[in-house]
Amino acid sequence: MDPEKFVDSITAAKFLSVTPRRLLDMARAREVPAHPIGTGARKTWRFRLSELESALSQHEASTPTIPLASRANRSRQSLLTENGQ
Repeated sequence: MDPEKFVDSITAAKFLSVTPRRLLDMARAREVPAHPIGTGARKTWRFRLSELESALSQHEASTPTIPLASRANRSRQSLLTENGQ
């Protein structure tokens, strides 16, 4: 089994049905699992779809009525398929 690949903020934002800017804000605020690359004020962020899915599932369990969750459910399978998972 191949290790899961990292995706960029555009792909991760599509997965969560949010804008890339919103996703980056969420990453900086540690609201979603993200991996910063680089040091200093300017970082490049990478994401793993499985980690985002897990965080989303945990959030769904604690807050059952969240619009973000319903939007992400529609695109979850298609993005996982696109990224070979």
